[in-house]
This record gives sequence, C-alpha cells and structure tokens, in this order.
Amino acid sequence: MRAAVFTILLLVIYQGEALKCNFCFSMESELCTPTGTQTCSRADDGCVAVTLTGALSSSYRQCMNMAACQSWVSVPGVFGICCNTDLCN
Repeated sequence: MRAAVFTILLLVIYQGEALKCNFCFSMESELCTPTGTQTCSRADDGCVAVTLTGALSSSYRQCMNMAACQSWVSVPGVFGICCNTDLCN
C-alpha cells in the first residue's frame, strides 16, 4: 500500500514540474498568436517562438529541446527566442 501511495505521489510531483509552452502555427510572417498550450516532454526542455522569412514564411510556438532551439534560431532567416520557464514563448 505504501509503495502505491508513493508512486502516485511521485507521478503528481512529476506532472507538476513539466514545462508548459504556448502553442500555435501560422503560414504568415507575423508571429502567431497562441491558440493553446503544450506540456513538454522530458527531452523538450525549452519553449520556442520562431518566425521564418523568405519562401518558408511562417511562424510557430511550441516545446523544443533547448540545444536544438539555440541552434535553430541562429540560422539565417530564422528569428526567434528560446526560453525555459512556463509560457515564456
């Protein structure tokens, strides 16, 4: 019985610590307005807000791995931010 209670408590604590990010996607060059939120997986430890210019003109907000995000926003034609607090994007 104690093991079951302990397991449930761990799951509740783990869920409470999951990062939450704004979520949206648009085929416009302006940064999209959030339409919802995403609970990030353990691997996705950051939030991103990105605007792509040129032929791929679009924008999005979502969960993303922080290292991947920092690499992605350094690409020419990609403008964005990476952050790691709830709904920071």
